[in-house]
Amino acid sequence: MSEDFQIAWLVYTGATLVLLAAGWWFMRNWRWSWLRRTLLLVLAAVLLVPVKTPVAGSVAIPLLPLYLYQVLFEESGAAPEVIANLVFASGGALTIMLVWGLVTLLSKYRRERRRRFAEDPYFNEQ
Repeated sequence: MSEDFQIAWLVYTGATLVLLAAGWWFMRNWRWSWLRRTLLLVLAAVLLVPVKTPVAGSVAIPLLPLYLYQVLFEESGAAPEVIANLVFASGGALTIMLVWGLVTLLSKYRRERRRRFAEDPYFNEQ
């Protein structure tokens, strides 16, 4: 990758991280923190995942800007590999947040059950 693309990637990554930090800051008082985390993780995955087109000598380009460019300005629309990368990046982020949410719910349930048992040793939920 040439030095120009390295600088462009640094600027793009920095700007994306600032955007995500601003999103976190403005959504920090939301009642549903899991929704905030999910939105920010999906946005980060879609904005920061690079995609390399099959053209010889091409460089990795950020996924969402390439998808938007192809949809808006190319006659044939977005390339199938770009769409597949977009689906897998967002689907992977949603899967990670689903697993995280299930683990969190399970740990909260177990913590609540332990607390109730500590308060009432005769508590037996059947």
